[in-house]
Amino acid sequence: MKALCVCLLYLPTFLPASNMKDWTLRREKDGIDIYSRPSDCSKINDIRVDMDLTGTVEQLAAIIRDVSGYTDWVYATRTARMIRKVNENEVIYYAEVGTPWPAANRDYYADVKITFNQADHSMNVVSVGMKDYQPEKKDLVRVPMSRGSWTVTTQSSRKIHLQYILQIDPGGSIPAWILNSFVAKAPLETFSNLKRKMEDLNR
Repeated sequence: MKALCVCLLYLPTFLPASNMKDWTLRREKDGIDIYSRPSDCSKINDIRVDMDLTGTVEQLAAIIRDVSGYTDWVYATRTARMIRKVNENEVIYYAEVGTPWPAANRDYYADVKITFNQADHSMNVVSVGMKDYQPEKKDLVRVPMSRGSWTVTTQSSRKIHLQYILQIDPGGSIPAWILNSFVAKAPLETFSNLKRKMEDLNR
């Protein structure tokens, strides 16, 4: 569907070699590689994105912490707001994402945790959906399951490498063409936007 990529925000730090073989490359554009594989928990394939970004781990962490800014770069996010700041590196947030008619828009709550490794200047981000955090809203479909992970490693003083993996069940009934749109379009647009944001910070 049209933008559940954010549930995204974010599976272990490194995937075993056997799991890596399950991924099929779907798109390559502007240094962004998008893979998919059959999911064992959803009708939507798991998504993986690999890319290099200009900038630092700390700059990317600042973008992830800025929940209200998700509407600027995460595909079709209509509303995003922080619900609770647990600490500097953990938040609970709410978001609504637009979905083409005839499907209803989706919403979700997610807990996002950021972990840094100062020794090698790496970062892990894990975002887990919280289906029952608050009652469901009329005319919106609550996303029943989502788990996203970011593994970010420092390549040089001005370059980092990102691997993002998303598992998600959008819930409800969604036409096949909308599901296909999600797999083909949402990850590429989201991470193209993120790439531009990082480049703008480092001009």
